[in-house]
Amino acid sequence: MERNMKHLYFFIICCIFMASIAQAQTGNDSNKKAAFFIQPELLIGKALPSNSNFPKTELERIFSVSFGKYIQDTSLSWSVFYNYPSVGISVTYSNFGKNDVFGNAYSVIPFIAISTSKKQAGNFYFKIGLGASYFTKFYNEDSNPYNLAIGSTFTWAFESTLHYNIYVTPVTALSIGGGFIHHSNGHTQLPNLGLNSLLFSFTSRFYLKPLNDQQLFGLEKPIKKQSRNYFISVRNGLGYHVLGGAMGSIDDQKRIVQSISASGGIIFNQLVKVGLGMTYRFYQQYHNYLNLIQTSGMSENDFWNSSNIFVFVGCELFLGHVSMDSEIGINLFKPFYEEFNREFEDDSEFKYQLKMIFATRLGLKVYAVSTSRNPKNNVYIGAHINANFLQADFSELSIGYVYRFSKTN
Repeated sequence: MERNMKHLYFFIICCIFMASIAQAQTGNDSNKKAAFFIQPELLIGKALPSNSNFPKTELERIFSVSFGKYIQDTSLSWSVFYNYPSVGISVTYSNFGKNDVFGNAYSVIPFIAISTSKKQAGNFYFKIGLGASYFTKFYNEDSNPYNLAIGSTFTWAFESTLHYNIYVTPVTALSIGGGFIHHSNGHTQLPNLGLNSLLFSFTSRFYLKPLNDQQLFGLEKPIKKQSRNYFISVRNGLGYHVLGGAMGSIDDQKRIVQSISASGGIIFNQLVKVGLGMTYRFYQQYHNYLNLIQTSGMSENDFWNSSNIFVFVGCELFLGHVSMDSEIGINLFKPFYEEFNREFEDDSEFKYQLKMIFATRLGLKVYAVSTSRNPKNNVYIGAHINANFLQADFSELSIGYVYRFSKTN
């Protein structure tokens, strides 16, 4: 019950983000300039093996329906910057080709689709999404021991695809493409090797109202002044995970990871935020382990040896109230990780060094005040997956504050 409630908690947080993107964040005037659409999609491919005992699978099939809007508001700086993108929510059903092991997954994924051209015909566009999935089957030591990829009911879902419009009319756009979908629970229930899929896409977008010539052949981009703001930011994060390697845990007890972070940097054109910062973390799992198992040279100072300090560079892309956030950092202090690798991972020296050195984060934020309004003071909530290099470490909910200094052109 505890496991399911905590996963439900993070699933609800993801749904808050989805609702934030789906609702009319840009206001009634902007909605009048948007073209709303429904987009069914069929994806066919294979689930990629994540371990040597990965079950043999048949063809993977995903059916998705997206609900979104093609934004063409020249008054929105982010709409112009991202070349008049489409935003919305995808609702998907996935069959991974091995029902007795992986079952099916039902996903809800907010997305942004960014075009390479102003016109619709003969146009490439990138679709990026981050949301949540519900799996009907996951690892169980007795009834489902071969599913080492998915260890819990709820997972994160990340989608990255490239599409090409092959046939366009005022009411529809037919496209083909391909890409990658990843599912992981962020180390909140083990085993969690993750489920990765390589897929081909066939999709058609149906507009609720016919596109006019401007929408079909491209709006001109207004010339906007270049600007930058300096900012400072602080945040407090609360994450949770289980103790163990990706293949399994020593128990199912989830414990907290507490984080405090400060950063500063530049916001370019009210759209791209680049910063440098430092983060302190305290791992209750490490502290509990050092108290239970007296580790020579570490248990004597269990609090400090359960800590982590790293410096990072971050990049954040603003879309009104919502943003996509990423960080890569270098660990200055993480003494327990050597013990963790020896007991739970046993990685090669090269892989160990990568995970020992690099800390990464990826997630979404929702701001109280639209970033397009260039507010001096703003607060946000965020949901992120944190990793040791590319391997999930813990899932996190955070609250933060951003102060912007005066804008300069």
